[in-house]
Amino acid sequence: MSLIARTPGEVFHAFQSHLNGVLNKVLTRYRLEFLLHPPMRRELATLSFLDRQRVAIAVPLSSSPWRLYFGQDLKAVPEEKAFALRVVRYEYRIQRTPSLQDEAEIRFEYVSRALAPRGQWNRHHMQLHRDYENIRPDFAPNRLHMPTGGVALEDVVRFVIADLGVPPLTDQWEDELRRSAEQTRDWTSYEGE
Repeated sequence: MSLIARTPGEVFHAFQSHLNGVLNKVLTRYRLEFLLHPPMRRELATLSFLDRQRVAIAVPLSSSPWRLYFGQDLKAVPEEKAFALRVVRYEYRIQRTPSLQDEAEIRFEYVSRALAPRGQWNRHHMQLHRDYENIRPDFAPNRLHMPTGGVALEDVVRFVIADLGVPPLTDQWEDELRRSAEQTRDWTSYEGE
């Protein structure tokens, strides 16, 4: 069942609160914030980590060289007398620097058909940093769109802890992620699928 609320702002804030809850229990004290794009369209918002100038950044993960960027473009869709949450685009980046202008080591992305109707790549995909061994002439992993299926924030947090060795903030991190992932799956759907 989709996340439903009376107003677009309420649906966005409920989702923001949920994601900040799991992030702050399991991985980082940084909080996700909203940017409204464009400001006059209250049914569209972007959720990400922002610096003091309100520029999207990758935040440091404790006791590791890694940084995490989380970005989701969200849409509140009218549904009877309320609004439902739809994910229009997401980008999760694991990288070594705060700037999104720098290339990520790994990024997980989704782009809806509404945003890129002519895009021929897999809608849900993963891309890698370009500095990998070439497996054939002109092979560049950062240009591939390897299919993944939907990737939730909880999946990326699990990857950062289990595979990259970032220490969790709590010993109950697996239970927290499992509960949060169940809620996120219930609440979200992808536009155009």
